[in-house]
This record gives sequence, structure tokens and C-alpha cells, in this order.
Amino acid sequence: MHIIEDKPLYPVFYDAKRTVLSLPPIINSDSTKISLDTKNVFIEITGTDLTKCKIVLAILAAQFSEHCQGADQFKVEPVEIVYESDVSGTIVSPSLDIETFEVEVAYICRLLGITLTPDQMNKAAVKMGLKPLAAKADSVKFEVSPIRADILHACDIAEEIGIGYGFNNIPMIYPPTNTVGSFIPENKFTDLLRHEMAQAGYIESLTCALVSIKENYSNLRYKPNMDEAITLSNPKTLEYEQVRTSLIPGLLKVLQSNQNERIPQKIFEISDTACIDLSKDTGCQNHRKIAIM
Repeated sequence: MHIIEDKPLYPVFYDAKRTVLSLPPIINSDSTKISLDTKNVFIEITGTDLTKCKIVLAILAAQFSEHCQGADQFKVEPVEIVYESDVSGTIVSPSLDIETFEVEVAYICRLLGITLTPDQMNKAAVKMGLKPLAAKADSVKFEVSPIRADILHACDIAEEIGIGYGFNNIPMIYPPTNTVGSFIPENKFTDLLRHEMAQAGYIESLTCALVSIKENYSNLRYKPNMDEAITLSNPKTLEYEQVRTSLIPGLLKVLQSNQNERIPQKIFEISDTACIDLSKDTGCQNHRKIAIM
């Protein structure tokens, strides 16, 4: 009980008779254990992310309902959750709302690279658990089960149809245009630099492109120049306020995090920085730089 012994409040689930059902995250009660004679199951999900909890609950409720017998098969009894806070209010759980997606046939054909008729799409979608609905001549419409939380966009429908149709059934053809691929000279040169630095005993670091104003200027004893730096209008944290104008702050943070390692620490980074060039009308300028420590 040491997890909650010093807490002023802790969660507890009980029924109308005040019988304790569960004391999360400690233990469930003996009266709620499942046996071979269990007929009713109450599913409770505890977590820190409400959206993920709803998804897990919907999947478990749907799977358990499949094992019900007779007229109760696929039957789920929701519960009403009343929050103490007026902001949260009251919700009914689980939420088994069915989503519908209507997608243009041309869009699906373009993503898959083949030409399929609406009937072929419907047959492929049925294999993936989607329910076809009546749609227009140039589109297809499907019902998506509440347990398919991975389907969020029309491109997900196209992917399901592609899997149902069989990617191996898509014929291999030559592209309509003959092109010769090659490295961008800048990328080829920097790759050669990476090989040389690695052979010289240096370790490459990959640091975040967003830094704080303090890291970008003050910590380097530079005067902040807000005209050259690209500053985020709504940064989520103070650590990610600007796009870096130098690679030095990132490498210094790497050294700070590895103070217990043996010295010398030979690190380098080859990456892009960005700044605004007010002397030109081109706006943001990307610069490939190398920093060695």
C-alpha cells in the first residue's frame, strides 16, 4: 500500500451495495475475480491518456461481446461516468460510435497505382473488415468498426483496399518516364565528409534543430539577433523557441550530457541551419554546416 499511503485521495470502485470492486493501482477485489461460471464482466481501464483508454476499452468490450451466447452476443452495456468536476461533466462509456468514410475512386487508384472498379474496392475492403455502403458513381463509402482506431484518413482506406486486393497482385511496370537518379552534390560531399570524420575517430551527433533563445545566443555570449533567427510563434516549451543558426549549442549539450565519459570526446555534426536574409527577397535561407569538437 506504500503507493497510496501518503495520498490524501485515491481511486476506488464500488457497486450500488458499496462492495469494493477495485482499488487501482493496488488490486482488484475477491468478489470480482473471473471464473468459468462468470456471466457478466465489468471492464475498467486506468491510464494517463484518455484517448488511448477509450481505444483500449472499445477493443476489449467488442472482443468480449463476441463470446456472449444467444441473443446477448455482441451486446455491450455502457455505464455512465459522472465526474466531480463540472468541466468534465458526464460521459457514457464505452464509446462504440461507427465512423463512415467516403473516398473518391480516382484518389484510391492514384495512391495504389492501379485502376480498380468500385466493386473490386468493395470486395477488397470486406476482406479487411470494412462494411461497404451505397455511394456515388465516382466514390466508395465504408463503415469503420469502432475498434479500428488506426483508420483516421482517406489514405488509410486506400491502404486497407490495397492490402485486401493484394500488393503482390499489382503488376510491376516500368515508370512512364526514364530518369537517372543521382546524389545532390551537396549531399554527396557531406556524406564523404562524414566518412572521413568517422575514420579519423570522431563520433557523429544528431541534435535537435530547435533550440531556446538562450542556447542560441546568450550561452554563446552572442547578442540576440531576432532579425536573423526564425522564431516560433507558439513554442510548446522554452527549450524549442527558435530554429538554430549554429550547430554549436547542440554539441555543447551533448558534451554536457556526457561529462562522465572519458576524454577527449571527439564529436562532430554536419547538418542544416536556417536564418533570414533581409538583404534578399528569398526569405529563409538554409545552410549546411559542419561543427567539430
